Amino acid sequence: MVIPRTKQCSKNNQVSRRKLRRGAALLFSMFIIAFMTLMVINVLDTTMLEMSALRNGMDYERALFLANAGVHEAAAQLEANSSWTGTITDGAYPGDDTYQATAVSGVKYKVNVTSIGVAGEVTRTIQAVIEL
Repeated sequence: MVIPRTKQCSKNNQVSRRKLRRGAALLFSMFIIAFMTLMVINVLDTTMLEMSALRNGMDYERALFLANAGVHEAAAQLEANSSWTGTITDGAYPGDDTYQATAVSGVKYKVNVTSIGVAGEVTRTIQAVIEL
């Protein structure tokens, strides 16, 4: 049996098309994997950035509260003894979550208090004048 020429040509074309499609499927799969990898990396990077900003904000506020606690501690010392001047330290200053407050005599019946709060890598300073 002799196959007509037109059918043989179309059969060869079908075989070559199948070979081309195999490569296209692999290329398409690799593209999808690369795209999904980039999306995951982007999400992780954004999450890490947000967590870092949150930690910095918390440290900033905590350092302010610690410095404020130093001022209140100095005020309590002055309330107990109006002639008291000196330094109060809570924790191993300058460490994490500590404060240091220094009271110095000012002009007539006034005491200048400088308090430093440390939380993480953030340091906040508060200056207050307490009238006796």
